[in-house]
Amino acid sequence: MKHVYEFADHEPGTNQGLLSQLVVPRPIAMVSTRDAEGRGNLSPFSYYLPITGEPPLVGVTFGLRESDRSTKHSYDNLMAAGDFVINVCSEIFADKIESIAKEYPPGTDEAEMHGYTLVDAQRVSSPAVAEASAHLECVVHQCIPLGSERAAVVLVVAEVVCAVIDSTVLADPDLDHPRIDLIALAPIGRSGARTFIRAIPDAVYYQERIPYQAAR
Repeated sequence: MKHVYEFADHEPGTNQGLLSQLVVPRPIAMVSTRDAEGRGNLSPFSYYLPITGEPPLVGVTFGLRESDRSTKHSYDNLMAAGDFVINVCSEIFADKIESIAKEYPPGTDEAEMHGYTLVDAQRVSSPAVAEASAHLECVVHQCIPLGSERAAVVLVVAEVVCAVIDSTVLADPDLDHPRIDLIALAPIGRSGARTFIRAIPDAVYYQERIPYQAAR
């Protein structure tokens, strides 16, 4: 038996909850920024995707804070700076993702609070997390208001201008043809209902893509 769920009949939060459980696993963008006073900010976002390779674009969606319906501090910071950093959410963040995601007061440095070190990035003004095994340095390319009056969302499309990758997660040191060791990278994915997914050897498999050839 199959059940039909009509999105128009439900509240935005319920709809998002269902999408978050069916569109899985999702990568987590651990976004680092600074505010106007130079204080760091760190926050995870799992509505995040690669968009194109030329130019190299990624998209991250930013909703409103649940506590006061104001814009998220990460969003305010990246709009003011014009850039941000996406730190690959790997095992070093695993036990602290939900704690980092709390809606802290303005000016709270979530990185310092949770034992991480913010360092200068290579190409953008926003900082990177030193402990992250890889990060993407992003410049805001386009902002697209989405959602509704009840659930406002902005899709931030950003151009990735630089990737910084630790040698421990490179399967091949040739950066002209980079290959990442997925198990060494140990990314954490997001599912629904506060559940997460690890990339472990037993969960990873390879499948060759053989070009189509018409029968002769």
